[in-house]
Amino acid sequence: MNRRFLFGMFVALLVVLTSVNIYATRKASNDDLQEDLHELKVKNEKIMEEKTELEMTLQKQEPADIQARYEALVKQVSTFIEVAFKQDKETYQERKKEAHKVMSKDLATTFFPTETYKGDRKTEVDEVAIFIKTGDLTNNQASVLVKFKHTLYSLQSDQKQVSPVFLRINVHREEGHWMITDFQDVEEEGYS
Repeated sequence: MNRRFLFGMFVALLVVLTSVNIYATRKASNDDLQEDLHELKVKNEKIMEEKTELEMTLQKQEPADIQARYEALVKQVSTFIEVAFKQDKETYQERKKEAHKVMSKDLATTFFPTETYKGDRKTEVDEVAIFIKTGDLTNNQASVLVKFKHTLYSLQSDQKQVSPVFLRINVHREEGHWMITDFQDVEEEGYS
């Protein structure tokens, strides 16, 4: 009986150990599956976010939308040049009001520091050429190059001085509206 009992115990022990191994293996593979499922969910969310971003970029790059942004940007930059670089007593107040629509407050204050125009000269702008990198139109910021001839008339001595001007203008788009935030002189060789 001792042998039978030992053999029964041995068989029972084998059954228990086999059951524990099968359970542990299934549990481990189930944990691995859960981990893999979690990783797949994270990857799926990331891919969906990228897809949404690409759709937004594609939507921004529709030819009609790009053309509309281009035209709005050209209009704002042209208005900025007219408002900021054309000076005379008669239109000072109108230009000052318009300045707040096309440029930042700091720039408007720079160009229109007083309530009335106190200068003794008049200026005009001619031959304006605007250069925009088309890739910038899908962003909310753009850098625009502008060249023009700036004519200065002295109201006291009837003298005229013509200067070529080449500017890099920084523009930012907020709520569908382009605003000039800053500009710098750019030196260009050979501009006449």
